[in-house]
Amino acid sequence: MAGALRVEHDVEVARWVQQGLADFGSVAANIPPIFDAYARILHPATRSVPTGETDAWGNPELATHEITWAEAAELIGDRGGRRQPFTAWSARFGDQQVAMPDGGWINEPHSGDIPLPLLTVLAELLVAEHGDAEVLAAVWEGSGLSTQGTAHMFFWPDDDALTQQERELREAEAQAEARAAQIASIDPELRSAMERGEVLGLPREHQGRGHVLLRGRLAALTDSGWVHGAGLGWRGDFGRTPNLLWPAEPRASPAWMVATDLDLDVTLIGGSGHLIGRVLAHPSMEAHRVRPGDAVI
Repeated sequence: MAGALRVEHDVEVARWVQQGLADFGSVAANIPPIFDAYARILHPATRSVPTGETDAWGNPELATHEITWAEAAELIGDRGGRRQPFTAWSARFGDQQVAMPDGGWINEPHSGDIPLPLLTVLAELLVAEHGDAEVLAAVWEGSGLSTQGTAHMFFWPDDDALTQQERELREAEAQAEARAAQIASIDPELRSAMERGEVLGLPREHQGRGHVLLRGRLAALTDSGWVHGAGLGWRGDFGRTPNLLWPAEPRASPAWMVATDLDLDVTLIGGSGHLIGRVLAHPSMEAHRVRPGDAVI
């Protein structure tokens, strides 16, 4: 696929990143400690509110909108008595999903990679601060890019007219169709790179965290439509975004770096003090200043 990001087969161009990372658990395990300042950007949570309508199964329909972590804290409080050290959200609020008195829910933020709207805003800010640049991106080879062992879940209204065999056939056909659509959404060159082992382990090799490298222009990421030709598993509103993004030059001393850990619901950014100041002040981002040695959760 000819998209905004193309596969970079030479993983050695990013070896310095791997060599500069600390072990798991800190900001420096995601971004090398070479920048003047750092920030942690919180991925938005969502709140689902009953609309008063019901779906085909008679369940209440919900309307969903994004909320900040500060807004979530006002609604449910910091649930310190139920801390679970899995993600930054669960470390603060405890539950992945919190029931509300109105029958709705507060749902945990997206984790594993940076949400597309947030990436778009951040790319716009980076272009405004530093101008366009050729960038390198690292994308984890799992979750939506690997089709091995993938199964899809389907729900249909009860139909007593179908036999068990007919139900199983419907399920098999739906699984085959979904798998074909998933394969078609992944760049063949990217699949080939994964099959040949052209991946970089971050923060270390042999930890199940191989990343495919991609190369493109930062300005292309300011238009969210880039994902539809990217070959990163996008179908509808779901797909992958980079887990790591930085200017290709100068090598080993980029002006900035953006990182989203596979297990976290926050994005980290390192750069100049002025850039981080703009991130902290941006009205579309909920962010806090951090240091390289700070724990990520």
